[in-house]
Amino acid sequence: MSDKNKGNPKSNQSKLWMEEALLKLMHTEEYQEITIQEITAHAGLSRRTFYRNYSSKDEILEGRFYKIWMEYRSLLVQQTDLSLPNIAKIFFTQMQNHKDFLLLVNRHQLLPLFLAKVDELLPPAFNELKGETAPFSRESISYALAFSAGGFMRILIRWLNDSPQKSPEKMAAIVEDFIFICSYPNPPEK
Repeated sequence: MSDKNKGNPKSNQSKLWMEEALLKLMHTEEYQEITIQEITAHAGLSRRTFYRNYSSKDEILEGRFYKIWMEYRSLLVQQTDLSLPNIAKIFFTQMQNHKDFLLLVNRHQLLPLFLAKVDELLPPAFNELKGETAPFSRESISYALAFSAGGFMRILIRWLNDSPQKSPEKMAAIVEDFIFICSYPNPPEK
């Protein structure tokens, strides 16, 4: 996410207009075909304004995802139950709140853009929530977070591709089943 002009009200309004323009264009055009000139023309802004705020159009989407992530993080901080099924419920509740945006981004196969952001944002969130009390090495935690982030992003894509999307409660139950399936020592004989 771009920190250019962060906190400047005029810049924030320009960013919002460019985000709206890009999303509108994504409904009718392929993402790769959308140009900066089209975005700024639809937003009623100059290319100079774009480059004052962003380095690329990807940063527009990253900024939107960052807002979604920060909302999710603030919900997690309020929780006392940090079990994986409860985290899944909160995650999918948040994703459901932004379903239209995520469906659009998924249609353009851009969700992998966000995985790098999750890899960047998850460790500080984990440290804030569990870091001091986690009885594991930093290396183990790092691998566990990478596994978790990748898994949740893949599950998110699967969830977005399902029609209709399952409720956050159902997704929490699926994650709980997943934990059991992964820890089941031996499959029953047939």
